[in-house]
Amino acid sequence: MNSDPTRERILHGLITLYILKELVKRPMHGYELQKSMFETTGQALPQGSIYILLKTMKERGFVISESSVNEKGQQLTVYHITDAGKKFLCDHSQALQLARKIIDDLLSTVDIIENRN
Repeated sequence: MNSDPTRERILHGLITLYILKELVKRPMHGYELQKSMFETTGQALPQGSIYILLKTMKERGFVISESSVNEKGQQLTVYHITDAGKKFLCDHSQALQLARKIIDDLLSTVDIIENRN
């Protein structure tokens, strides 16, 4: 499959916003974030991609991390959203609203086409 850089950039941006949205609810580790995304979308992220995004978000100051140990004695990295991460998420409100309108319009057209056939 050919990789489309624009598509990849858009998906990474949306996944970044989704991760930040999830971290508003509560701090989570990478596996929890992957599981949440799968439950929401039905699509698994490519292996390790969530950690690459989390690393980038940490470098940009959108998240901080802390190490902890779970009940099984496993080392976990738990991510917390920062004020900068919350601002970044909120700064995309207008773009997300526009995207919703465009997507709704596109889906409406697809419905019209499908109902004609």
